[in-house]
Amino acid sequence: MSGGPSASTALAELLEYARRHVPHYQSLVPPGPVTGENALAVLRRLPLLRRTAVRSERPRLWSAEGDARRWRRVHTTGTTGAPLEVVVDDAAQQAELAALVRHVRRHLGGPDGLSITHLTLHLASTSRASISPDPPDVALVKWNLSRAWQLPDDEFRAALEELRGKVITVMPSVMAALCDRLGPSSGVEPRLVVLSGEQFTDGLRERIQETFHCPVTALYTLAEAGIVAHECGESGTYHVEEKGAFLEVVGEQGDPLPPGVVGDVAVTPLVNRAMPLLRYVNGDKGAWVDGPCGCRLPGPRLRLLAARTQHALVSEPSGRGVRRIDLAKLSRQLDLGVSRIVRDGDDVVVEHDDPHPATDLQRSTIAAALRSLLGADLTVRTRRTAGAPSAAGPPADPNPARPAFLPPEDIAAWAHGVLRDRPGVLAAVLTGSTLDPAAVSRFSDIDITVVIDDDPCQEHWYALAAAMNRHLATLRVNITEAAGPARSPLVACRLLAERHPVVGTLEEAGVTWPTAQVLANEAGFWTQNAESVLWTRLTAADRQRSDPVRDAWLASRFCLDALRYRLSCDGERVTAARHVLRRAQELGVPDAAGIRRAFAVGREHRPPPAPGSPEADGSLRTALACVRWLGRSL
Repeated sequence: MSGGPSASTALAELLEYARRHVPHYQSLVPPGPVTGENALAVLRRLPLLRRTAVRSERPRLWSAEGDARRWRRVHTTGTTGAPLEVVVDDAAQQAELAALVRHVRRHLGGPDGLSITHLTLHLASTSRASISPDPPDVALVKWNLSRAWQLPDDEFRAALEELRGKVITVMPSVMAALCDRLGPSSGVEPRLVVLSGEQFTDGLRERIQETFHCPVTALYTLAEAGIVAHECGESGTYHVEEKGAFLEVVGEQGDPLPPGVVGDVAVTPLVNRAMPLLRYVNGDKGAWVDGPCGCRLPGPRLRLLAARTQHALVSEPSGRGVRRIDLAKLSRQLDLGVSRIVRDGDDVVVEHDDPHPATDLQRSTIAAALRSLLGADLTVRTRRTAGAPSAAGPPADPNPARPAFLPPEDIAAWAHGVLRDRPGVLAAVLTGSTLDPAAVSRFSDIDITVVIDDDPCQEHWYALAAAMNRHLATLRVNITEAAGPARSPLVACRLLAERHPVVGTLEEAGVTWPTAQVLANEAGFWTQNAESVLWTRLTAADRQRSDPVRDAWLASRFCLDALRYRLSCDGERVTAARHVLRRAQELGVPDAAGIRRAFAVGREHRPPPAPGSPEADGSLRTALACVRWLGRSL
């Protein structure tokens, strides 16, 4: 069991708090004072807290004290299809950050400022940045790489140059995917890679060192409990984070096991008062390592042996395997309904029940994750199960399908099936950033414009748009009569210049390219509105609470439209984002580099700046200068 004088005192205070303020424990923690001397005995009289109990008792595990508005909800990976939800308070969040910084400084030393970037490939995660007030001068960034992943290889490598000299925290499966794509000697050289959240093999550690040329270490973390132990060097054994957790290795009935004997790891987070978990067992297996450690840190060491469950779904003769928890993590991280993992000869096949085929990002990440668990030479394939609903048919449930970088061909084919025999439809096209995966942001819609020979305010057109919107997340169906695009000249330009056909042609439906004078007239009104929006946003009193990614996306949209107006007024008939960005410098736009930077941040092709920072404000300032430039040039 882990523990020292400070841990015993913290444990005593937690037990007293749980008895007084947490309904679940009020009858379990016996009456009488709990002290550092008897805290361990009191704890061991409590039953083990298993995942099923957390799920059923969740409301009664919440504290009756504290400000619930400041608590953060954390969802764990569900090993049986039902993830847990726990809440953590501010103190627990700060304690986790402090534990991470302590671990990093054990490796890097020195009190100088740190820049820590957490990398994800989870489509639903949000890139954000902040500066930690305690410990001070620690820059914290969360960077979702799923959109940068859509870039061509050379641009993707260039984007990762942002990681040079930074500390990276990342799940092993994500790092395995990066190693697969970048190969040895990538040229990206972070200061340190910290792995957490999953098991990994020594082979993955070696691949990371070959790819990134930096040291690799690990943390033992649980979403439910934060950082509970840190790896000693590269030994594969862990020291307990005594300021943050109390650890036991126990048998089936909760009895403590001696060093060398494998049992369940029971975790008691010491800081979180929002939802105390006492003797929480999630299925991880471990054993205490006897004898002192070469690093001279006091206290016992833990060796993790079989995480979550020893029952492998797919295994190798070496003993390595893929467990149910691995399948659940893949499903949650990739937004893919993985149903099972099976052998097919020498290959491993991942079956899923989503209505659409797995995307390139999903396939590459799945393959990398399984190779990190089973061996680098493994061939991994994905396969939709026979019972999966078809993308062209109605959804099997009321939840829309997540687009997840679906190819425009797939979206157009589905829309064609819906619209081809619809009376009154003259033409339909797929437009916007969906046509260029590298231009997609988390704010992007999938735009389908349908030109009809009828009044779009008729009830059956509303019903059609609503039915299509229910099928595909972020879909926006614009139904208009032929004269509609003429009332918005730049929209007409984009429809004609950036389109993937669905039904008919826009030209046959009567959509024509507007004249330069019509475009210039619209641009004059547009610049006035754009200046007002940007100025108001830039001078808002709550800039410290702004979202720099959204601000950069907004700024890039204004910049792109300003460039589109200028080029279209000059007679050019190309409006795609990549084309107009390349033309910015030769057109003489102020701060063309800043426009490209805003585009990259808004699409999460580079890490976000901190809210209220000069770089965050710089995106809006660049856009304001670009809009004013257009106004002067008309």
